Amino acid sequence: GRNLVSDPISNKGLAFPLSERDRLSVRGLVPPRILSIQEQERVIMDEYTRGWAARAEQEPEDEIIKSGVSPDNIRKWKVLQSVQDRNETLFYRILMDNFQDMAPIIYTPTVGWACSHFSQLYRRPRGMYFSHGDRGEMASMVYNWESDEVDAVVITDGSRILGLGDLGLGGLGISIGKLDLYVAAGGFHPRRVLPVV
Repeated sequence: GRNLVSDPISNKGLAFPLSERDRLSVRGLVPPRILSIQEQERVIMDEYTRGWAARAEQEPEDEIIKSGVSPDNIRKWKVLQSVQDRNETLFYRILMDNFQDMAPIIYTPTVGWACSHFSQLYRRPRGMYFSHGDRGEMASMVYNWESDEVDAVVITDGSRILGLGDLGLGGLGISIGKLDLYVAAGGFHPRRVLPVV
């Protein structure tokens, strides 16, 4: 399943129907919501035409923007996420060498903005998603995770994220950001951590 969602030719993102998610072992590796390819296209086209940094500049009343997260912080967050998607070794080297400057970009306060815009920023799976519909199935779903050896798990229920309220699946950004800090500053191996929502 993990190889499937990492393969750009085979991956359908959120368009996998429930029956395929179980059969192909991707259940829990992608958010539980199903979006058709056309719905996913609308999300990408919205970003393509307006862009999130530009949108942040147009949202001066947004509580997160008011708290000091600038459009430049958002741009930096997206650059770092792009590097992490392509080359995690490079991502963690950059983070370790620039930890003091980058910690507020990959975690608080910038991650709050990313969490509140999670549905528009989602590109690839970075953790496991368990919903109320997965009750009784979690033990079997965890086998879809790529690593059998996990040293650290950060779990969020998506509520009360940084005082922003219930962000649901968007709260996964908190688990991801915290584990990125554990890897860069605590010496955990990136393959041996598991973010969960």
